[in-house]
Amino acid sequence: MDEFPVVWEDPADAEFSWEWDDMHFPAPLAPLAGDYVRFALTSGFTYRFARTSLALRARCRIINGYAYFSFEYLTEDKPALYAQAKIARQAQSRIVQEYWEKKVLPALFATYGWLQTATVERMALGELAEIWDELWQRQLPYLWGLHFMTNAGSYQALNDLADLYESIIDGAAPGDALRLVAGQPNDLHRVQQDLHALAERARTLPAVAAAIVDDADLALDRIAALAGGAEFLASLERFVGAHGHLGQPFDDLAYPSWQEDLALLLREVRKRLIHPQEDPERRRARQAAEADALTSRMRERLAGEPERAAEFDRTLAHARTVGPLTEGHNYWLDRMLQAHTHRFIRRVGRRLADAGVIEEYRDAFFLHAAEVSACLRLPVDLGALVDERKAALHRWARVRPPKHLGTAPGPPLVQGRFDAPAAVQSDGTWIRGVGASAGSRRGPVRIVRSPDDFGRVQPGDVLVCPSSNPSWVPLFGIIGALVTDTGGVLSHAAVVAREFGVPAVVGTGEATLRLREGQQVEVNGATGEVTIIS
Repeated sequence: MDEFPVVWEDPADAEFSWEWDDMHFPAPLAPLAGDYVRFALTSGFTYRFARTSLALRARCRIINGYAYFSFEYLTEDKPALYAQAKIARQAQSRIVQEYWEKKVLPALFATYGWLQTATVERMALGELAEIWDELWQRQLPYLWGLHFMTNAGSYQALNDLADLYESIIDGAAPGDALRLVAGQPNDLHRVQQDLHALAERARTLPAVAAAIVDDADLALDRIAALAGGAEFLASLERFVGAHGHLGQPFDDLAYPSWQEDLALLLREVRKRLIHPQEDPERRRARQAAEADALTSRMRERLAGEPERAAEFDRTLAHARTVGPLTEGHNYWLDRMLQAHTHRFIRRVGRRLADAGVIEEYRDAFFLHAAEVSACLRLPVDLGALVDERKAALHRWARVRPPKHLGTAPGPPLVQGRFDAPAAVQSDGTWIRGVGASAGSRRGPVRIVRSPDDFGRVQPGDVLVCPSSNPSWVPLFGIIGALVTDTGGVLSHAAVVAREFGVPAVVGTGEATLRLREGQQVEVNGATGEVTIIS
């Protein structure tokens, strides 16, 4: 532990078991992003536990920039707690669609509108401090509470389907049941279809297409003056208006969205211009047809069991209705809230820079939320502190933190499908994980840890990453296969891989460490094995 010293802010913390959440936060976080995780997300857990009367307490600590969570049981009867939690999730699942439409979306759009219309550039700094405190102390914690209530219900619908399927089909692989819900129209398919249409629009405008292919990073400055440039920019504006809040690879508040960095988006357009792709709608229809064929086979199997057949139909219909919220909530809440909050911080950062607190707006991410509030009320120069924290973040980014801190974790009483314990690796010729999306594909390894790495991913590559979210959809449209360090068959990466028919192995624990860039591998999404060929 010499390279990862731990100083507990409360000595009692050492008595708990802490787990690094490398699925959502694989890299160290700047102070403001750490506050977002520690206070907003943890408050979301607290909201859900209180609403469902669960005797649980969530804690989060940012240790050397890395996010660690601990869940304290406030009862000795853990089996009863797990049973109560499942009943609560199933109750929420029955109402989650209405809950999402009537409660969550209105609350989200009210906050987004409030942030957008705040006159940050003109109001007095003291008044801005009040807006800032309202965001951090009330708005963000409340919206993350709605988040955890939503995903509790939506994921339970898919878990219930998987439980039923596996009780009918002996020896079913972990992800088999979830093929039944693939191909349903959803937000992620819309992103892929709209990106395909944007690339095809560019293809019809030769001068624009040539500029993007030549240099996507510089193309934006040139396009307006080109033949067809105005038409393409109008299409680009429509796409960004719908999906510009995507683009952040992980739940790190410091990452910009496509709206802030259009070059990230144009790089994906460039790939599609160089390597034309199948129409995503055709692929979606194929996935839906395969799901319907599997459904027909299940109904034939249950033909002599009318009660169970009816249960299957009800469970499947419900899963197809609310299952898309497992990614839809991430699209509309996680990604969009992160993008709006990021933009608001940039605006506040410019005011702090004007007041002499920091050098540039980006430095605001190296302050804590309470420090921003204090400096809006009484500006002081924090430039030296920001420089010190930047150096620390750079230093910790080169360190691989331990998965667990504090006391040793006990074995889980139940194992969920969203996450999975990292597979034990013992052979140098293959890597084992969880088969999350069936199929087998060979290709070269492309290791992706940040948006800067997205540009290196080419059609047919095997994407190897810690995890993913809806911002990765452009890559799923071109890759040959997927391998992740984290996750189970209901993780974001697994769900999206199945939706786009990409063979996937998740939960390997260390694929990003054991595999090398450019290595040839074969991914078997049915068996959960990644074979190293060369």
